[in-house]
Amino acid sequence: MSGEIEKNNLKMEFIPLDEERFKEIEIEVTDLIAKEELIEKINEIKITNNEYIKIILTGNRNFEISTYDLLKYVENERIIKIKDHTQIAYNLEQIANESTLKGLFAHEMLQKLNQEELNQEEKEIIEKAIEIGLESLS
Repeated sequence: MSGEIEKNNLKMEFIPLDEERFKEIEIEVTDLIAKEELIEKINEIKITNNEYIKIILTGNRNFEISTYDLLKYVENERIIKIKDHTQIAYNLEQIANESTLKGLFAHEMLQKLNQEELNQEEKEIIEKAIEIGLESLS
């Protein structure tokens, strides 16, 4: 920041010292059916040499997402962070009505999820458990 101070007047001007920029990119995952598709989509992002990227995943996911694991497969080192703001795409009510082990699991987890005294962190843990459990039982 550079500036001039005069009586009753102040002029300030931003002077960039570095060409590096931070940029956020949202990726919609609803139409993706596998982690490999997501990795491919991330690796297709065009990034200039003066950018650092934070990716925000949005939509309804059809597979388990581990941001830590995703970063292992990202080819561009300028992608510095991945945030998961997705939700599971399962219809728990429909699955809970099935007469299968998967249905029994969904029924029990749905009851836990609908408890009123849960805070947001506890809900997220249960949702993650549902996702892992349903994927394991598929």
